[in-house]
Amino acid sequence: MLSEPVHTEVPSSQRDPAASARLIAACRARLFRQTVAPVVSVVIPVFNQWPVTERCLYSLMLCDVDVAIEVIVVDDCSRDRTAEALAQLPGVNVVRNGVNLGFVHGCNRGASIARGRYLWLLNNDTELAPNAIRAIVDRLDSDETVGIVGSKLVYPDGRLQEAGGIIWSDATGWNYGRFDNPDRAEYNFVRDADYVSGASLCIRVDLFRSLGGLDKRYAPAYYEDTDICFAARAQGFRVVYEPTSVVTHYEGLTSGTDLSSGMKRFQAMNQPLFRGKWSDVLTNEHDSGSPERVRTAARRRGGHRRAILIVDSYVPLYDRESGSNRLRHLMTGFLDARYRIVFLPDNLAAMQPYTRELQQLGIEVLYHVDGEARRWKEMLNDALPTVDVAWICRPELCRKYLPEIRASSSIPVLYDTIDLHHVRLRREAELENRADDPTWRQVEALELACARAADATIVVSDIERTLLEAAGIRPVAVVSNIHDVVAGEPPSFERSSGLIFIGGYNHTPNVDAAEWLVREIMPRVWEALPEVTLTLLGANPPERVRALAGPGVNVTGYIRDVTAFFRSARVFVAPLRFGAGVKGKIGQALEFALPIVTTPVGAEGLGFAHRRDAMIAEDAGAFADAAVELYQDRDLWMRLSAAAPRMLEPFSSKRVVKAALGVVERIVAASSVAR
Repeated sequence: MLSEPVHTEVPSSQRDPAASARLIAACRARLFRQTVAPVVSVVIPVFNQWPVTERCLYSLMLCDVDVAIEVIVVDDCSRDRTAEALAQLPGVNVVRNGVNLGFVHGCNRGASIARGRYLWLLNNDTELAPNAIRAIVDRLDSDETVGIVGSKLVYPDGRLQEAGGIIWSDATGWNYGRFDNPDRAEYNFVRDADYVSGASLCIRVDLFRSLGGLDKRYAPAYYEDTDICFAARAQGFRVVYEPTSVVTHYEGLTSGTDLSSGMKRFQAMNQPLFRGKWSDVLTNEHDSGSPERVRTAARRRGGHRRAILIVDSYVPLYDRESGSNRLRHLMTGFLDARYRIVFLPDNLAAMQPYTRELQQLGIEVLYHVDGEARRWKEMLNDALPTVDVAWICRPELCRKYLPEIRASSSIPVLYDTIDLHHVRLRREAELENRADDPTWRQVEALELACARAADATIVVSDIERTLLEAAGIRPVAVVSNIHDVVAGEPPSFERSSGLIFIGGYNHTPNVDAAEWLVREIMPRVWEALPEVTLTLLGANPPERVRALAGPGVNVTGYIRDVTAFFRSARVFVAPLRFGAGVKGKIGQALEFALPIVTTPVGAEGLGFAHRRDAMIAEDAGAFADAAVELYQDRDLWMRLSAAAPRMLEPFSSKRVVKAALGVVERIVAASSVAR
């Protein structure tokens, strides 16, 4: 909406005599591949500037060839060689206007013959990056409430042109992110926008037609894209910015950039028309324009009832460790409850594919971009004015972030212990006969200080809540691990074999458990079951764990999907000798109804009874005996397997997320009263 001159080179296709042949071949190849009805009808209005159109069409033909498209080019009385060149392109539908009608009428005429379920209005001065089509189709396919999707627009020099648009109360527009670095975090998560540019706007065909197409009052061009976004939203549909659909826009090559002359003059002329049509919406839903309000205005859409900042060490590696799996489930539950989420990883790393997955869910993940000097304090303070509450994981991060939040904001802060670290460290010290080690007491002091400083403390079990309440901490709430029953065939005693263990080996209790299992427990198991195998699953096994591999012992390293292992194993073994909290690995075994042998530490917080819910043993001999008995006793195995769904009930996503939401809402309400 706001334009400045952008100088671009003469298109290379104008100087390339082979460009036409390449385009014809690309059209023929795409037409040959497409054997089904089009999913997307791409409407491209053109007027002269054939080399520009040629480049656009070539990129379109090469983009996402697995998506069936039809291309409709509306030639608005071009006087150059456009008509002649278009006539040579197989599979391209050409509509030629008898008189020059302009962008609005051209799009409407092209849309009238569209056969796809989605209509993509695309400027001819654009060039598509890989995935530009697929990303938009996937967004529309995945959510029927989304009516319109727009691309990330970039300039040929790599700078950002627009990441969804903002409309102020006087109907002036703001291209969010204009001239900024398109790799920055704020431009790379799915977000509802006031409008998306007609340079690359995809809408459901049925919606477009029910709205009567682009409003003719804006003919020949400008504000028609903003208007149809407002109209779609008035019908209950969302208008969404999709950052993974990247389109280079050679702005100014076709319409110029001077607002006082040429086609661009209609931008100023149509603004009062738009303001008059949407005056009530602009007055009630839009702020007056100012640079300091841009960040907030860009996030106001989406119907969020709460905005929460979550801080953890790194983005949730949900397939690698229990704490991350819990946090990922909680964030999904927050989204379902219409929370907007800003996630700040302490390492500021955009770890993939995890970061992109969160961004695709609509979560704003903050991270460092190469070549930029922004650090965590700046990112934090930019985010704080847009959120209602903060949720900080782990004591060391609470110590780091809570004072900065208190200094800059009045929002309430929840401290999520993940588990009580000092309990785990104390047990480890006792196991290794160094109970006088001061480390665990220092961590205990830190955890208690964090709990006292926060507005509420989150633990994963009633046992840990009791410990903190005994130290005078209030309020303390239990938000445990999340585990749901995995659908599929029930486990089979007869079709299963072998023992499995899983753990993230950056966590020392898991390394100790693996070593104790192989060196002291398995030799006893093999005396009774010489053919049985043990599989040690889990990410980041150190050399001391990898060295455990050998006859009867498999060390797999990281495997993204471990379903097959849990479905084929007969017994899950978790010989944890120290630790704290509720053990995610036990919950994971319960998800598959896989019978379990564990220790009292492993069973902690789960409400297990020995032989009713799991086999519980403390020393190596008893553990081996329990594993052998469970492995051979079909009736016992079936009884424990059948107990799994009942044991998972307190840890279901529905119950745990409800508890977490209750904590957040109570603390926010209490904070509001206090203020």
